[in-house]
Amino acid sequence: MLWQRTTPAEARRMPWKNGLGMTLELAVQPPGATLETGFLWRLSSAEVAASGPFSAFPGRERWLLLLAGAGFRVELGERGSVVLDEPLVPLRFSGDWPATVTLLEGPCLDLNLMVDPARCQVELQVLHPAAELSLALAAGTHLVFVAAGGLSVPRWNLHLGPSHLLRVEDCPAELTLMPDPGGVSLVWIHLEQL
Repeated sequence: MLWQRTTPAEARRMPWKNGLGMTLELAVQPPGATLETGFLWRLSSAEVAASGPFSAFPGRERWLLLLAGAGFRVELGERGSVVLDEPLVPLRFSGDWPATVTLLEGPCLDLNLMVDPARCQVELQVLHPAAELSLALAAGTHLVFVAAGGLSVPRWNLHLGPSHLLRVEDCPAELTLMPDPGGVSLVWIHLEQL
C-alpha cells in the first residue's frame, strides 16, 4: 500500500494550457506527466482571476467544483450555461466543449479533475462528516482532498489541513478518517483504470 500527502506548497505550479492563468497540480497519472506528454487523469486547483475562456482539453472529461469565492457562470456554447455559485457542487462536462467563464463578483478558487474517459472510470463524492468516517476502498487510486477544515488519518498518524490531498494506491479494505472538532468538507475521488 502506498500513500502520499501533497500540500499546496508542494504542488506543481504551472500555467494554464491557454496561458490565461496559473494552476496548482495536486496529482497526475502517470506521475510527472505534462500537458505535452498527456495524462490518464489530473487533479488541480486554480484561481480564476478574470472572466475568459477555459483551456480546451479534447478527449478528456472534466469535473469542476467551486472552492471559494462568489462563483462564476460557465458558458458551454450551444449546450447552454451553468452557474456555479455554491461550493463543492460538481459540474461534469466534456473537454471538447468550448467553455468560457464569467465571474459573478470577483476572483474564485476551483478544483478541476480531468480524466481520459476511454481509459479511466471515475467516482466523485463530496462529504461533510461530523464524526469518524470509514471509507470502503475498492481497487484503484483514491484521492481525498480537504476543501475546508481538517482531518486525521489514524492508520498513518497523519493530519490533513485545508487544500491538502491524500493519494492512496493498493488500498486497504477501508480507511478511517477523523474530522477535526470544527468539522471537515472533503472531496473523495476513486479512479479505476479500465
